[in-house]
Amino acid sequence: MAPSNGPPDPQTEDEPAVPPPPPGAPDGVVGVAPHATIISIRQSSRAFEPVNPGPADPNSDEKVKAGTLNTLARAVVHAANMGAKVINISVTSCLPAASSTDQRALGAAVWYAATVKDAVIVAAAGNDGEGGCDNNPMFDPLDPSDPRDWHQVKTVSSPSWFSDYVLSVGAVDNSGAPISKSLAGPWVAAAAPGVGIMGLSPETGGPANAYPPIRPGEKNMPFWGTSFSAAYVSGVAALVRAKYPGLSAHQIINRILQTAHNPPRGVDNQVGYGVVDPVAALTFDVPAGDRLPPAAQSRLVHPAPPPPPPDHRARNMALVFSGVVVAAIAVASLIVRARRER
Repeated sequence: MAPSNGPPDPQTEDEPAVPPPPPGAPDGVVGVAPHATIISIRQSSRAFEPVNPGPADPNSDEKVKAGTLNTLARAVVHAANMGAKVINISVTSCLPAASSTDQRALGAAVWYAATVKDAVIVAAAGNDGEGGCDNNPMFDPLDPSDPRDWHQVKTVSSPSWFSDYVLSVGAVDNSGAPISKSLAGPWVAAAAPGVGIMGLSPETGGPANAYPPIRPGEKNMPFWGTSFSAAYVSGVAALVRAKYPGLSAHQIINRILQTAHNPPRGVDNQVGYGVVDPVAALTFDVPAGDRLPPAAQSRLVHPAPPPPPPDHRARNMALVFSGVVVAAIAVASLIVRARRER
C-alpha cells in the first residue's frame, strides 16, 4: 500500500494540520491521515501462489504467497513512479544473516524511491515467530563501540535493514511498552501502537478490530503487530509532508525521529528512537537536517583498474631466436649455393 498525500490546504507554518473528519464517517473512524490519497498495489497475496513453485526459492516467503523480494522491488519502483510520496510496506521477509539471497534489486529499489523520487519509505520491522523471523540481541554491553549491536544480528529483516533509506517501525502496546513479539534489530528507527487497532472489515467494509474466524467455531483474532504500527507511522509521515512540503523524504524521517519519545538508552533495537508523537512531529521546532542520507550524498562509481598488459617476453625471445636461426640458415644456404656455382 502506498499512501500519497494530495496538495495541502492553505495554512501558515504555525497551524497544525488537523483536518475535520470527512463526510460519511459517523462512527469517527477516519484514520491518521484521512485526506491522504491511497494507491493500493498488491505484490503478494495469500490467495495466490506460484503455478509451478521451485523446490527451494531463496527469494520466497512461505507466509506471503506469490510474492518475492524481486516482486516487492518492482512494486516499490512502481509506487514511486506513480508519484507516491509515502510508501508503506507492511510485509517483512526475514532471512538468516548468513543467507546468500540476492537482495540487490530490493536495495536498488528503495534507494531509487527514497533519493531519486523523494518518497518516505515506512516498513514493518517484523513479528518474532512469523515468516522465519527470530528475535535479535538487544545490546552487548561488552562492545560499546557497536551500540546498535550489528555484529550479533542473526536474522535480517528486509527491507527494513536498508536503514539509510527505510524507516523501520516496531510495535508497542497501549501503555507504550514494547511488544515482546516485535522483532528487534539495529535498523529499527521508531515505534507506534501495534495492539487494539481498528480497521475495516473485508466482508462488510465497516469498522472491525479483529480478523474474522477462518473456520466455524473459531474466535476472532485481534489485530496486532508491526504491520499496523508501520501503517500508523505512514499516516503520520503523510501529515508531516502535507504541512512541510519543502522537506525532503529524509528530512521528514528526521523530524519524526527527533520528536519521538525516547527509550531510557536514547535509542535501542526494539523501539529505535522511541514512540512516534504525531502532534510533536507537526508542531515542534526541529532543524531540517540533511536532505539526503549520508550514504546517498554521492554515488561515485570507480571502475576496476585495467588488467596488467600480458607478459610476452618469452614469446618475443622465442620469435627473435627463431628469426636468428632462420636468418643463419638462409645465409649458410646462400654461401653453400655460391660455392657450388663457382
